[in-house]
Amino acid sequence: MFFISCIQTESKGKNYVSDIQVEANKLSCDGIVMSNYQGVIDKSEFIYGESIVLNYENMTGFTLKDSLAYPDMDIIVMNKKGDTVMANSNLLKNDGRGFPEKDLKLRSELIFAKPMMPNNEYNLNINIRDKHSDAYFTLRKNFSIINSPHVKTKSNGFTFDIQYLYSNTRKLSIVDNAIKLNENIFLIIENLEGYAVDDYGQANIQASASLIDANGIVINKNDDLFPNLVNAADLKDQLYTSIQLTGTSLKNPITYVLTLKDNKTGNSMKTTFELTVEELK
Repeated sequence: MFFISCIQTESKGKNYVSDIQVEANKLSCDGIVMSNYQGVIDKSEFIYGESIVLNYENMTGFTLKDSLAYPDMDIIVMNKKGDTVMANSNLLKNDGRGFPEKDLKLRSELIFAKPMMPNNEYNLNINIRDKHSDAYFTLRKNFSIINSPHVKTKSNGFTFDIQYLYSNTRKLSIVDNAIKLNENIFLIIENLEGYAVDDYGQANIQASASLIDANGIVINKNDDLFPNLVNAADLKDQLYTSIQLTGTSLKNPITYVLTLKDNKTGNSMKTTFELTVEELK
């Protein structure tokens, strides 16, 4: 997970985020707007890899220097035990610019990924500070991370920690099942286990994948994704398959199926998900 704090010049609206705790001294704002690539959201459960932006509306209370405000920001994530998972302090330390308070639109960008993991709960702490006084504004929010609910997996002996859809075209984790034609999509599975490893660190995995539209038309099918033995360390680190739809005569939804079988143990796994291509009917 990484954080970006910066200055924004336009308001996102008045749909303020709820389920937060605020502690403040002198600094205040009208409200906080949360959004992702779909638009304004208000939730506490996020899909692994999801990116959000928090916008602080009309932040005031800074000690002005030559009519300019000088904010700084710390962002900390803790697990339920209170251990610090991620800490980023003084995010605006190297930004020496001052800003007219009436034009000051602070924002924080967060991506929910490693070292945070799916199926866990965390606490977000964002502390906005005045570089020239003891004024501060601290936001706290409990949240959880899940694997993509759009990807369904039935497993017999295989296990994994992370599973999500990623758009290489848009460089983001997909939080719905909507894509565009020619968009390059990855199904990503991490920390995959449950297969035998030989003395040379190789796994004998049988894998197949298919892509079928709502009319039953087979768009793509590969019954031998791994024609050779697979390096087990690479397989555990990250298994990914690539999907790209180009035909305009297809019908939504498009169904993708990935099956895995370990030829040594007989363990198996089947993963399916549906995609809706925005340009198709």
